Amino acid sequence: MLKIIQVRLLLILFVALLSIFGGRPAEKAEIYLENGTGLIAYQQTGEKGKVSFGHLDAGSYRLLVIFPQQEGKYIKEKPKHRSLTKATYNPRNKTYYYQGKEGFFAIHFSGISNVKSENFQAVYKEERDEEETYNLIVQFGAHRNNASIKISVAAITAAQFKKASEKAGTDISTLSIPNIR
Repeated sequence: MLKIIQVRLLLILFVALLSIFGGRPAEKAEIYLENGTGLIAYQQTGEKGKVSFGHLDAGSYRLLVIFPQQEGKYIKEKPKHRSLTKATYNPRNKTYYYQGKEGFFAIHFSGISNVKSENFQAVYKEERDEEETYNLIVQFGAHRNNASIKISVAAITAAQFKKASEKAGTDISTLSIPNIR
């Protein structure tokens, strides 16, 4: 009986830690895929925070995102969690981390086929039109036809963002913003 209680407690602890440290799928993130001639595809994330683009021809592509506004713990930050970093990328787990006025986000890339790692570059650049601000997050080159990429967008907390950005160690926002030295 004692072992059953211990197993249940461990399971409850694991689920609690997962909910604290894992992100929540970000619904309604708008993902735009462009090639050299302009917009070729658009998708909005669903309740699982995922989209995918497949059957891409060989060539150069850009991924832009409009992040949904977050609320509660996904937008608030405590002084100890503040960071000047706007965006960082961890190539080991293929995850891009972003903080902006909309909140904090983790964008995970998977299912990448026919794209060489040296042709996959995380960037940080804001592009504006009259109504929206688009966040350019990735540029990549497909070296063969039938390339594909899957994207998962999750809302994270300020503490999760700071920990991830410190672990990644590279602030791409300062590397990608023109006129910052």
